[in-house]
Amino acid sequence: MKKILGILAVSILSLSMHAGVVNYTPDNETIFPNPERGFTDQINDVLSESNPSILDGDQEWFFHDEGERETQRLVVLVYYLTNYRTKALSEKVLNGFDADMQILRKYGFKCVLRFAYCESNKDDATLAQTQAHLAQLKPHLAKNADVIYVLEAGFVGQWGEWYYSKNHGNETQQLNSNRRAILESLIDACPADRHLLVRYPLIKTQYLGDENTLTAETAHDGSARAKIGHHNDAFLNDWGNDGTYGRDGEGEDDDPVLRAYIAKETLYVPNGGETNVESSSLAKKVYTNAEKEMREYHWSFCGAEYATQVTNLWRSSGIFDNLNRDMGYRFQLISSQWEEKAYIGQTMKVNIELKNVGYAPLYNARTAYLVLQSTTNTYSLPLPTDPRQWTYEAGTIHIDCGLAIDESIAAGTYHLYLHMPDAYASIAKDARYAIRFANKNVWNAETGWNDLGATIEIAPNNTGVEQVQNNEVKSTKVFIDGSLYIMRSGKRYDMMGRCAE
Repeated sequence: MKKILGILAVSILSLSMHAGVVNYTPDNETIFPNPERGFTDQINDVLSESNPSILDGDQEWFFHDEGERETQRLVVLVYYLTNYRTKALSEKVLNGFDADMQILRKYGFKCVLRFAYCESNKDDATLAQTQAHLAQLKPHLAKNADVIYVLEAGFVGQWGEWYYSKNHGNETQQLNSNRRAILESLIDACPADRHLLVRYPLIKTQYLGDENTLTAETAHDGSARAKIGHHNDAFLNDWGNDGTYGRDGEGEDDDPVLRAYIAKETLYVPNGGETNVESSSLAKKVYTNAEKEMREYHWSFCGAEYATQVTNLWRSSGIFDNLNRDMGYRFQLISSQWEEKAYIGQTMKVNIELKNVGYAPLYNARTAYLVLQSTTNTYSLPLPTDPRQWTYEAGTIHIDCGLAIDESIAAGTYHLYLHMPDAYASIAKDARYAIRFANKNVWNAETGWNDLGATIEIAPNNTGVEQVQNNEVKSTKVFIDGSLYIMRSGKRYDMMGRCAE
């Protein structure tokens, strides 16, 4: 992009009589990859001095796999620090992690990231050692935040799932002093603009001391409440998803209050995980609930393989394709309206309508840009909207604004595009990290732009008048104090058609 320009946000209900309108055709069938959402596969390994990474080298084959992998942009990475339970992480291991993150960039992926100490038992590390490891990892997490979608709490217990643990209380969801201290260290180590996912909702509510959910006003305020999200690695299982929605000591296996809490929370913080149903009879009973529950609890990612008792039923029934298509966000353009002619030094009125038909919002911040491209120039104008607020529940999203056309823009005829690149400069120019809209004939995989099918003329500043014809009534466009008015029958009207005198 040659230049990113400022915006002047205004509230408008309609454009002038000389406006172009495009209605877009939704694509409700195509399954395509988009960043930070969708089905995942998992790669995990035990790190050592001779094996300091889990992607660098032998496992690059993963990203060349055809079929379902072609619709994925997320991978779950679980680093087992078994060999370092009693000592510091080596430079080899830390550098190996950095190398793995570079491989993600190479293939256009991000990761759901977890660290753990034990897989086949509950032999995790002490509080002091865990905190020391987090202090070592903190700068490396910050350095690679661009390709980290979320960080799962990890570290505690078998598989890092905060249940069976040698050092931090066994078979409990209670947030004892050790677990609280580790959670605080995790919050500190997690990159400032990324979410930390905890395994049980009670971990968050007990840490905060209440069960108050986030609101639109508090969702991105930088607090622990806004940072902590959720993951459920027992999706659809019995007993409240294996205790996910249970309350220890209260005889409540499946608390509807906690379910309602997660449904509200996940409008603002991510939720994902995997199913672990291994009983064929239970799998047949619950597999059809996936679409309903993923929408209700706003799932943005889910394991594609584990457990196959359920995932195979998803595939054979066709549910898998529905989940693959709608998991996370799925944005669709409805219509756009714009002035066909704008003047340098003035504002260009734009109205874009869209909706999110996916299960979840977008959680990590990014900017939506209106791209103007001529045969010789390209400009990118940020739109005054927060895509994290484009939820399914919001219905039609209206972006009504006036964009400042400053003197740095050359006069000419421009085609319009909508571009949503990653917020990080390191990958912002990579089209694989841009968001594709679910409409027919709009996506350009080379640029990462969505074609609005609109053309606008940018003209030099006209401080005089322009004679226009509308329904055989002669009107005059007049610029007064930087605003555009229409003179008709001796009266002045604003761009909403209201008499301005």
